[in-house]
Amino acid sequence: MGQRRATRLVLVAVLVAGLSGAAAVAWARHRQGEHVATAVIMLHPLEGNAYSPGGRGDDLVNLETEAQVLRSDAVARAVLDQLGAKGQPSDLLAAVSVVVPPNTQLLQITARGSDDMTAVARASAFADVYLRFRRSRTESAVYERTSRLEELVSLREGERDAALKRLDKLAAAAPERELIEQQVQEVVVQISSLRAQLAAAQAVGLDPGQLVTPGQVVSAGPWADPVRSGLVAACLGALLVLSVAVARARRPADLGLTDLAEGGEGGLVPLGVLRAPVRADSDVIAHVRSVVLAVGSDRPPVVTVAVPGHRYPLAFAALAESLTRARYEVVTVDLALPAVMAAMTELVLQEAVVDDVLVADGDFHSRLQPVTETTGPPAEFADLAASAEMRRSLAELAKRADLVLVRSPGLGTPVGRAVLAASTAVVVEVGARTATRADLAAVLAEAQRVSTHVVGVVEVDS
Repeated sequence: MGQRRATRLVLVAVLVAGLSGAAAVAWARHRQGEHVATAVIMLHPLEGNAYSPGGRGDDLVNLETEAQVLRSDAVARAVLDQLGAKGQPSDLLAAVSVVVPPNTQLLQITARGSDDMTAVARASAFADVYLRFRRSRTESAVYERTSRLEELVSLREGERDAALKRLDKLAAAAPERELIEQQVQEVVVQISSLRAQLAAAQAVGLDPGQLVTPGQVVSAGPWADPVRSGLVAACLGALLVLSVAVARARRPADLGLTDLAEGGEGGLVPLGVLRAPVRADSDVIAHVRSVVLAVGSDRPPVVTVAVPGHRYPLAFAALAESLTRARYEVVTVDLALPAVMAAMTELVLQEAVVDDVLVADGDFHSRLQPVTETTGPPAEFADLAASAEMRRSLAELAKRADLVLVRSPGLGTPVGRAVLAASTAVVVEVGARTATRADLAAVLAEAQRVSTHVVGVVEVDS
């Protein structure tokens, strides 16, 4: 990340931290200015529930209905009367909320006011008024039922008395006497049933519930402290900006970005985008070839093609073929091949000389072949590649050609870093949606440390 970009990031972090802190301070001061109180009532199941006939008062649906009734205009008007306050019920209800805690028979009333005393008075008044309202609602339902039952009892008693008078006027052997006596019996049974219903209705409990927690002030909490809230919000805002910056740094590199073309990533030059399979006659490869040949240095021309991570590059073979087609003598050192690694080992250990391992492979092209047959790369090759003899061996190879082209393991590996230090220049290859800006920044930093020129970046879309 360049200095300009780092400065911009710091400025954005400071700005966001300042705005977040200011918003938190304003919110905390608003919280300090709020006066909130709560009261809790527990409802008892009541007879004559008008909102769910036949249901229980502790049924969840009933409780939600009760909560809505508590916030009705009728209750609000009664609260205004009790408090001796003026205003509209809707204005008072705007400052009151009711919740039903899960799996309880409780109603939690929260009221706001201009001061703590007003908030407490409102919460307590809503609790008291609603309990009275609920009791009166039940009393009204019970009264209506008992009144109706008493009327029916009185009516049936009148029918019984009239039938008894008729019996008194009939002779003992009168044929209709048996029918009237049967009617009297039926009326008496009905009267007994109605009296039982009346007794049950009169025995209904009228307790609507009780005040569990009287109105009390709700503390604004620790976050109502402007200093604490402001500091925490400012820190979170700065962390958010840094997190976004890190996430953006981990995004895949986009070689078409304007800031990359203008050196926004420390001077990396985008060389183009290749489509796999990479062809030697590609215009992008021709461009890379010309840029590589233009690299001027007092060191032998050893050019490495490598990726920032751990893989091997794909554009190596096409670039080598493009150089030989242009009639440049090229020695290729493909470190993806165990035999080539073995040949380099023999050179570094001075077990062979350049003429022993260098073989022609067509016009203008030479490659490495070990003197001794091998089945795989030596285990200690990473240490050998980091030695001074590695640089001397590559320089000796460069004396036999116009340049040495090396296919290196990823620059994130020990061998890749060692080869980078022994090279005159490096062409960085990135895969579509795989390399990140952090990877490119690491390559630039390492190249500057070992004085290796970064030719540019080519993207290969495989």
